[in-house]
Amino acid sequence: MKKYASQSQIILTVCTVALSIMTTGCSEDSTDDSTDVSQSEPKPTPLIENVKPTETLGFNLTPVYELSLDAVTKYQQSTRLLHDSVNHICTQYSDASVKAAQEAWLTTMQNWMALQGREKGSEEALALSWQVQFWPDKKNTTGRKLKQLLQSEKTFSSQDIADQSVVVQGLGAAEWFLFQEQKQLSQANYCQLADAITGHMVQTASALVSEWKHNPWQTLPPPLALGEYLGALNNQLDYTLKKLTRPMGKPGKPKPYQAEAWRSQTSMVSLKASVEALHQLYLANGKGLHALLINEGHEITANRINQRFELLLADWPQEKSMGALLKTKAGYRELINVFNGLEYIQLALHDDVAAELGIVMGFNATDGD
Repeated sequence: MKKYASQSQIILTVCTVALSIMTTGCSEDSTDDSTDVSQSEPKPTPLIENVKPTETLGFNLTPVYELSLDAVTKYQQSTRLLHDSVNHICTQYSDASVKAAQEAWLTTMQNWMALQGREKGSEEALALSWQVQFWPDKKNTTGRKLKQLLQSEKTFSSQDIADQSVVVQGLGAAEWFLFQEQKQLSQANYCQLADAITGHMVQTASALVSEWKHNPWQTLPPPLALGEYLGALNNQLDYTLKKLTRPMGKPGKPKPYQAEAWRSQTSMVSLKASVEALHQLYLANGKGLHALLINEGHEITANRINQRFELLLADWPQEKSMGALLKTKAGYRELINVFNGLEYIQLALHDDVAAELGIVMGFNATDGD
């Protein structure tokens, strides 16, 4: 796969040159757009859209459906625990009760990563996904909207939250209360609003489970099912890359407030959970793309992709906060390594897998956002 090595070498060369002029803290301005890591993403990002009519190769989406149903069920369970934890803060505020709620939020956030960005499945479920997370929140829109609600002196219910903007309905709003305004939760109005928001999260999660109770791909012909599966992999990988490259910005000029979960300083935790979810989707409990490639005689490609996932996760940065990594040259290099690993997998899917399985390339649904 020499083409992969050459592209990665180009990226590393550009970033290394840029890093050599960076100062600790990444504060030096750069006016050369060519050093913007976010511009290193393939544009437009190709999407594996369908299978050639002449091909008989297909795929059974049942394993992918089972993964999705399991993921949304875990998410629902974690939202209930989060809501209970916030309710406990309201009845008995303490450092311990806040800590428990923070841990519950982290679990909920990580469970959501299994579904985040796939953009495949039930249309009703996809519509509900907007209520789960608002990102990026680079202008602190969530904080400003929540303060407006607090100033209204109204007692909010979960249904009232359902009538509000998605900005205050999901994970980001709960994060604001638990990690930025946690001391204010001792006040009744703060805690009551946080309780209403997490209550609404439970309602949304329950609705998601209801939508996923029915397999949306049950009647899809096997050849089309293969395109749908690879499209889900591609969409989620593209979304994951955006979560990395947007805050990286230009060397010397990062954008830390475009990072996911920047208030809790756990951006790298959620990013790793996304990569783990991608790996699980690729394997699909031994019945996914990895097995399909091997069965079709493409074991080298299958093992190369799987090994890259394993190496990427094994060498994952120890620092939980992307903001902290963006402050040093060494940290930025670690992020470049993550980017190169993800890009390698993306190129393998677009080039090798597409060619070997006879896939027609289209465009990603997230292009242009």
